[in-house]
Amino acid sequence: MATELKFCPHCGAAVTADDDVCPQCQTDLRPYRQAPRSAASSQKLNLTSLYSNPYREGMKRMKSRDSQTPAKPKKKWHWPWSKE
Repeated sequence: MATELKFCPHCGAAVTADDDVCPQCQTDLRPYRQAPRSAASSQKLNLTSLYSNPYREGMKRMKSRDSQTPAKPKKKWHWPWSKE
């Protein structure tokens, strides 16, 4: 369902429901009338936990991002002077 716009998001001029562009500033209104994103696709930001421990929140996001990508085989690290 399209979002009902009464004013232009760019200049604030009044627009009607059948306008595709703003009559004053010629801004394309079609992207603003598209259906909003689903809750699953947008990630909710918890500012309290972000402010209390930004490192942990960043690590959580990095871990969730990395779990979506295929895992790379890990190389076994060794000392450069070892014989292994």
